[in-house]
Amino acid sequence: MIEITKLPIFVEEVNFFTMPNHEYWKEKILNIVKVEDNKNIHKFTTQIDEDCNVKANRTAWDSHFRYPAVTELTEKILDIIHLSVTQDGYDAPNLVADEAWINWYKKKQFAVPHTHGCHMAVVYFVDTEDTNSNFIFTRNDHFRLSKKEDEKTITNISKQINIKDGTVIFFNGNLWHAVSANLSDKLRVTYASNVKVEYYKQRENN
Repeated sequence: MIEITKLPIFVEEVNFFTMPNHEYWKEKILNIVKVEDNKNIHKFTTQIDEDCNVKANRTAWDSHFRYPAVTELTEKILDIIHLSVTQDGYDAPNLVADEAWINWYKKKQFAVPHTHGCHMAVVYFVDTEDTNSNFIFTRNDHFRLSKKEDEKTITNISKQINIKDGTVIFFNGNLWHAVSANLSDKLRVTYASNVKVEYYKQRENN
C-alpha cells in the first residue's frame, strides 16, 4: 500500500467584519434602490444574460462617482480594510475602488458563478436576510475525487456561507462565487466593489 501525503497549498482567506453604523448605511442604500427601481432601469430577467453575471437589478458600475452615499460608504469600507491589513503585519497599501455598485435581487433573480478579475472584491450585505438566497464560493477551475457513494468521479468544489446583514466580506477578486436565486418577495440588497491594491508587502519580523 503506497501512502499518499496531502499538502494544502494556496489556501484562500475570506475576511469578514461588521460594518459600523449599519442601520445608517442600510437606510442610505435602500433609498438609492427605491429611487433607481422606480426608474425601471436595468430590467434583467431570470434568463441568462451574456452581458452580466448578475441576473438582477443594479446601479451603474461607477456608482461611487454618482451617489454621495456610495462615495462615503466606499471610503469607510476601504479605511477599515486598510487598517485591518496593516494590523496583520502588512505595509500600508493604497486601496483604490475601480468600480462600486448596488445590487438588488427580486424574486427568482440570482448571480451565476463568476469572478471580479481584480485584486480584491468587496461585498456588503445590506439587506439579505429572509430571502432564502445564499452566497456561494465555488471552484470551477478545480476538481476533487468523489467518494464512492457520490456516484461521480469528478465534482466541482463549492462552499455556501451564511452571512448576516451588516457584514462586509473582502477576498481575492479571482475567487469564483455565485448567488442562489431569491426565493422570497423581499428584495435582496448588497453593495459590491472592485478594489485595486497598489502596494502590498508583508513586513519582515524584527
